[in-house]
Amino acid sequence: MLFCLKGRVDDNFIKQEGGGNMFAYFMIINYFGHKQNLYMKHSLFIIFMSMSLFFTACQSPSPETFFGKVVLNTNLVADFAPERYGKQLEQETVEFADMPSSKKVGDEAQKSVGIKIQVVEKALMDIKELNVSDADAKALKEQSIALFEKVLPVYKNEYTAYAKLCDGKGSAEEKQALLQKIEKNDMPSINEVFDNVYALGKAYAEKHNLNVNWGN
Repeated sequence: MLFCLKGRVDDNFIKQEGGGNMFAYFMIINYFGHKQNLYMKHSLFIIFMSMSLFFTACQSPSPETFFGKVVLNTNLVADFAPERYGKQLEQETVEFADMPSSKKVGDEAQKSVGIKIQVVEKALMDIKELNVSDADAKALKEQSIALFEKVLPVYKNEYTAYAKLCDGKGSAEEKQALLQKIEKNDMPSINEVFDNVYALGKAYAEKHNLNVNWGN
């Protein structure tokens, strides 16, 4: 790449170094000077982009987006209760003699729980990443996080164990014992947090004039 050489050059330097060397010297200086300018421009661009992404991440979500993630996403675990979710997992293993397509591989219930776990983990991560400053939004966010953090270990442990029993044609007594354990040990606190999310969510929706059908 060629650059125009500007300015007066000392004659003695030219005589000592030779015309060809002098031309090469200025070519190198101009080349690396140009490369340095390009590097600085790219660095400034990268810094600018990084700052833009940082400020975008720090922006508070709209009330609609926030409500969708912290309240509406609780529908993902609306079937958590043992009498409902236990029945769903049981149905994953049902086969019909006159329907060859209903033949099971033997891990259907476990796969169903695995998918549920992934969905809950994603929802929880999305909620934690929300940036809010209002006191009411913070309280709602905290309760929504608490809800997902309470149900997640039950899916990973008790419901996964229940799914294995369903796939393995375990006894009704073993399965019932697991469901009763969830009902006794987990449901009271989970129902309480569900109610908190519902109450705080309703107040938040009214404050921000969100059109929500609560099913009442």
